[in-house]
Amino acid sequence: MDLGAPHGIRFRFEAGLLRAVLLDVHGKAPVDAGEELTAEAGARDLLVEETRDGHVRAVLRQRFDLPAPARWRLAVAAPATATADGVSFALPDAVTLLVSGSAPCEVEDGGVVVRLPAGRSDLDVTVISEPVFPVGDTVVVCRPDQVREAAVVVSCLPADRVTPVVALRPPDSSSHRHDRLLTSLLAATGVRRAVFLADPGDAGPDADVVPDLPERLHLPCEDPVGLTAKAWEVLRGGEPERTLDVAPDADFVAALFTALRTGAALRVDDGAPPVPFDEHDPDDGDEAVLVERTGGVDDLVAAVYAHHRGARLVITPEPDLAEVRAVVAEEQERVTAAAGAIGDAVKGIGFVEALWRYLSSGGHDPYAAVEAVVTAQVPAEAVDRVGDRRLTAFTTGLPYSFVHTGDVSWARKPIGHVVADPTLVVLTELHRAGVAREPGAFSVVVDAGAFREAPETTASLGHHTHPIVLSRQDASPRVLRDLVADLPVELVFFNCHDADDAIALGDDTLPDDDLPVTLRHRPIVFNNSCRSWTRLGREFVRAGARGYIGTLWTIPPNLAAGFARTVVRRLTAEETPAARAIVNTGTPGGIERSYLYVGTVNGRLDEWRDRSTTDAEAALTGCELLAAAARDRADPLAPVLHRELTALREVAETGEVTDSPSYADVLLAELELEDDDERAAVLVERVDAVLTGLDLPDDELEARWATRFELTGARFERRGEYGAALADFERCVGLGDACRDRADVLLRMARLLMREGRTDEAGQAARLAYDDHRARRDGPGRLESITVLADLGDPDPDTALRYAVEGHDLAEELGDRARQAAFALAECDRRRERGESAEAIEAGSRAVELFRALGDDRQELAALRRLGACHRDRGDLETAQHYAAVGLARAEQVGAAAEVASFHDDLGGVLTARGEHGPALGHYRHAVSKLVATGAWERGAELLPHLAVGAVRARDPEALWTAALSGGLICEVAPREVWASVLPLVVDSMKRAIETGPLELTQRGMTDFASAVTAGRREDMPFQVGLLADVVVVLLAWLMDRVDAHIRAFARELDRTSGGVLDLVGYVSVPYADRARDPGPGRSRTTSGGPR
Repeated sequence: MDLGAPHGIRFRFEAGLLRAVLLDVHGKAPVDAGEELTAEAGARDLLVEETRDGHVRAVLRQRFDLPAPARWRLAVAAPATATADGVSFALPDAVTLLVSGSAPCEVEDGGVVVRLPAGRSDLDVTVISEPVFPVGDTVVVCRPDQVREAAVVVSCLPADRVTPVVALRPPDSSSHRHDRLLTSLLAATGVRRAVFLADPGDAGPDADVVPDLPERLHLPCEDPVGLTAKAWEVLRGGEPERTLDVAPDADFVAALFTALRTGAALRVDDGAPPVPFDEHDPDDGDEAVLVERTGGVDDLVAAVYAHHRGARLVITPEPDLAEVRAVVAEEQERVTAAAGAIGDAVKGIGFVEALWRYLSSGGHDPYAAVEAVVTAQVPAEAVDRVGDRRLTAFTTGLPYSFVHTGDVSWARKPIGHVVADPTLVVLTELHRAGVAREPGAFSVVVDAGAFREAPETTASLGHHTHPIVLSRQDASPRVLRDLVADLPVELVFFNCHDADDAIALGDDTLPDDDLPVTLRHRPIVFNNSCRSWTRLGREFVRAGARGYIGTLWTIPPNLAAGFARTVVRRLTAEETPAARAIVNTGTPGGIERSYLYVGTVNGRLDEWRDRSTTDAEAALTGCELLAAAARDRADPLAPVLHRELTALREVAETGEVTDSPSYADVLLAELELEDDDERAAVLVERVDAVLTGLDLPDDELEARWATRFELTGARFERRGEYGAALADFERCVGLGDACRDRADVLLRMARLLMREGRTDEAGQAARLAYDDHRARRDGPGRLESITVLADLGDPDPDTALRYAVEGHDLAEELGDRARQAAFALAECDRRRERGESAEAIEAGSRAVELFRALGDDRQELAALRRLGACHRDRGDLETAQHYAAVGLARAEQVGAAAEVASFHDDLGGVLTARGEHGPALGHYRHAVSKLVATGAWERGAELLPHLAVGAVRARDPEALWTAALSGGLICEVAPREVWASVLPLVVDSMKRAIETGPLELTQRGMTDFASAVTAGRREDMPFQVGLLADVVVVLLAWLMDRVDAHIRAFARELDRTSGGVLDLVGYVSVPYADRARDPGPGRSRTTSGGPR
């Protein structure tokens, strides 16, 4: 029996006792560990916990409950050391084993002994495995032309490890990606020292070459003869035991390879004999490395890699690619023309055969021209030296799979082409071979539909990868970027169209240069779009790809999909190296010959060394990875993750995993992403059933219940079922520390309680959230809490001001300018309430500037109004008028009608305070008219009294009629709570207008009011409009001196209906001629001295 994750460290038991620790997580040999236990009865629980942080750490936790003392022993064939924690064993290959527990651990010859007491005791076996990389601790940095110097220095470093060589070059469009990835790989593989053979400034002023290494040395190279002794002394100390003399003009690629093979240091000597390269170039083995002699230091990487692989090294002249490119371009035109001539009538394999026949018309090999021009660039001796071996070609861009002589064809030879950045390619391969594989794997397929048409189902051999197919609607650079960053993506396949210098992704593109994506998990990229295979291969390697499969010419998507299905199966399920996976595929018509692999011939996906993982277990692991990546329902990636999560969850349900905590977690993750209410209800039922049946410690189980209630509460809230939402949030918070986002849930509760008017409870929840955020030093969360508390308001002025000031300062610290401005405005209000005019003005000025910088016109206008009010409070009417005028101009500029009205009202208030009632009335009239014209009834009702009072002060009966008419229009359409306060003001304005204005104006005013407000049939009118119509009837009768008993009774009824506020009976009891200042001709006043 094995305990532990299949992708991690596993503990192997036989007959109930530990016998070995399996370390194939890093490709290391097992550790023999012989466990002995004298106990014959009692309980023993086993649990494995694993963590990863560069290294892999697994803990075998044993819990004993024994009736009598027992002796436990573990035999480990390694030196033991007693530590404060227990007993530690230092094992080969960077592996540490530690035994610790509640009872003392004692070192014993060949192992460790623990004397377990009767009753309960704990014992842990902790194994830590560090990745081991065959990379030296030094990188050599030099100019591209310093081949001789670099070869000498590399030969002075240990030959059993790969020494990276980096050339200083001027920056190009994506060199920053190269440098960033190189720096990361050097640090990850243990490189700690950089030796510069040239000034780093040679790469240009903006170059940032290996900036983070702890040790940087500069090694002058003016004396090539003495360089060996100097380099050895600096790098290793002392003198080399063995040297290989080489002439200054020797082939230093061959020389370095020979030196590494013989363990000698290169020494430049004018009289040196030829390098004995052929004597030491391996003749056995099945791998060859070919390098084109370009005269640059990149050639040395090929020699180092060939030595590392124990491969034959073949050195050839640099090819002339001009004619090769021309012939390839012609072949592209032929393939495109042939595909167009065949058309859409022929599908699938038939299309392949038809295309092949078309290209082969006349019985000729359709690729003969390409083969001829490529073969002409490769010497026959090189072809012979490579032989039948698989090949890594360090090349400037020659497609070596088209080498074809009379006796030899490389068409089906596994060939990896290293076309650029060789150190990056080699380090990526070595790093991935050394690190632990991820618990699961995904492939991303960007496809227009062809890949889905005929899916190829094959029985998995233990390597599980889940394909995520992105349609045109799903695909975008952002979605791709997020997928490869958040998920362990091992393969990316582009089966889509070209755009200009880019790969089409949905409605967007992925540019050829400086790819805006980081391939964190080092996938192999498979691209069917017809782009430059050398340039795009380089760009994807710089983005993080371990290899790139590209085409020489465009292949129709349906053909590419068929070929890709075969290649993907071979790469994943069969774990075939990529260069081998793209040949001998059985694809009819030689379609595979269009494809080339950029990378070494050994490039492959991570191996799944343990093959025990079932489909259901792999699916559940995939679900957990998808769930971890699904951070936000609103994220563009969320629909894709949700779709794949559901698909994998259904696969997981076919196995025996549905009673596990992980399955419950997957259901919760899916519930968080689900938008459909019916499907969500089904998920909730499953979650409840699984959680009810789980046998877990209380804290682990309650955490899952808390998540369940948080999710269902959020769902109720989105649906507007606020009572149910509040109930579930209260259940979540009621579980205490088990609630993962307690402070956030408390804030949501506070907002819901505010909605229900339960402000005291809302304040309590918000204060608890604030305290939680403050304790966790969660600045953004604390800002949210303060925002809610500020919205609630606090009856204590000091507390309200403290929230405003703290919110402003915290928002400024977090760079949240919008909230900083809002809190500055709140501080202005709070200080104004406290009578702190100067401080209020300072805060208000700050708010104006912040809102202006944000481009928030409406809030800037609100802040200007507050500033004006502050100056008015302190008696500075001139400044208050200035701010009102500035605000009015700004409001008119931005077309803010409501604010225009408000500033007119403010100007009216300032002018009234200055005693300028006439000009003030003009502003009041503008304010109300603007609001009524734009349908802002409630705000119009607020400002209407200012107009009415201003008209009285200015003794302007026409303005009173404007107030009455505006108020009547408001009453006609406004809700009851608005018109109930306006209607008495309308009647009062009419009465005052009649008293103070001439008869002609009164008649016109009554006519305008009746036609605008009370026209129509009485029975069709709303109550309040009918009431005004009745008032008009009474007033008209009074104006015509026709107040009889019937009219007086009608007026009495209206007074009763309105609660007496209209006082119509008292008003009409005095004749019009006696009330009006100007009753008109023929209307004499009475002479009695009775009261008026």
